[in-house]
Amino acid sequence: MRKRPSKPTKRNTVAGRPKTNRRRTERPLAKAARRLKESEQKADELRFRLEQQSRVLDVTLSHISDFAYILDRDGRFVFVNQPLLDLWGLKLEDAVGKNFFDLNYPRELAERLQKQIQTVFETKAGLTDETEYTSPTGAGGYYEYIFRPVFGRKGHVDLVAGSTRDITEHKRVERELQDARTDLERKVHERTAEVRHANESLRNLSARLLNIRDDEARRLARELHDSVGQMITAISINIATVSSEVHKLDKRGADAVTENLTLINEISKEIRTISYLLHPPLLDELGLQTAVGWYVGGFSERSNIRVDVDMAPDFGRLPSELETAAFRIVQECLTNIHRHSGSDRARIAIVAEAGRIVVTVQDWGKGIPADKLLRVNAEGLPGVGFRGMTERLRHLGGSFRLESDGTGTIVTATIPVAKSLLRSYV
Repeated sequence: MRKRPSKPTKRNTVAGRPKTNRRRTERPLAKAARRLKESEQKADELRFRLEQQSRVLDVTLSHISDFAYILDRDGRFVFVNQPLLDLWGLKLEDAVGKNFFDLNYPRELAERLQKQIQTVFETKAGLTDETEYTSPTGAGGYYEYIFRPVFGRKGHVDLVAGSTRDITEHKRVERELQDARTDLERKVHERTAEVRHANESLRNLSARLLNIRDDEARRLARELHDSVGQMITAISINIATVSSEVHKLDKRGADAVTENLTLINEISKEIRTISYLLHPPLLDELGLQTAVGWYVGGFSERSNIRVDVDMAPDFGRLPSELETAAFRIVQECLTNIHRHSGSDRARIAIVAEAGRIVVTVQDWGKGIPADKLLRVNAEGLPGVGFRGMTERLRHLGGSFRLESDGTGTIVTATIPVAKSLLRSYV
């Protein structure tokens, strides 16, 4: 027989619903309510923090001297800080939603700024630029502005944040520095031109002095050879006449006549040597090759230094100034070899090639110490003779090179000369 279901007792029911079911229903609802309340509290706290950060940002941006602003894709202002509003003489509500054209920027500048904003949106890269600007209030100057992209969740540029800094004072200082630099460069240029002109004048003066010295040496050489030489010759003839009657003199008188005749011959020889050293007449009459050969022969005889000369047999003539310069270089170099090198031999090479005359003088002596050679190449060649040579070469547009080590010294002088002159003279 089928049993009937028992009726629920009071202990197991509440308002016709089992207690166990009610408890099961109340627990999820309570949890959901607690979670909802916690979420609302967190949302309120987050909203408060965002509002607080917004107020802090607004206060901060409104109290800095730079202009700060945010622009949308259409180039319209979403936010503008107080310093920029003061520059425009506007309130926030009068600026938000407007672009540079609406704010009466010069058309060319407004077009440039709008185009740059679009560039930031398209390239997702910031930019920096400068411009002059005067606001409707009359305030203005020179400004540097920076546009930077503000990215959204999907990596797209949602906004452009901008900041502008007044660099008027910086530009003024920069302009003053540029003016000062330009003025300094002008003064340096003028001073350099003055120094160049003074150096040119000194070189010309030095060249004239060298020419005067050469002319004076030539004159003295001729005076010694012609006037003094002739007088010495006359005295020599007179003494020779007396010496023919020496048998009529006593021994003391005869010895004096003989000694005087010897002295006269020595004086005549010395005067002739001095005359030739001052300016060898062969240089004017027969040219450089003959004059160098004569000088080297006398030098070797006096110094016991063997000198080899290397010149083409058909070397021929050069302009007088070049021949004098080349001869003086040879003369000065051989003098220095005799005084300082300790070498018993030397070599001279004079070559005409490719529009220049190259004079090389070499010895195999003790050379020049490295420290002195370094100083010589840095500060110039020492001694009056070498300085005279450098002045001659500088005047002629030539150059001087000195090489030396423990095995000897090589001096190379190069004198430019027109190829037409070489063909004419050499």
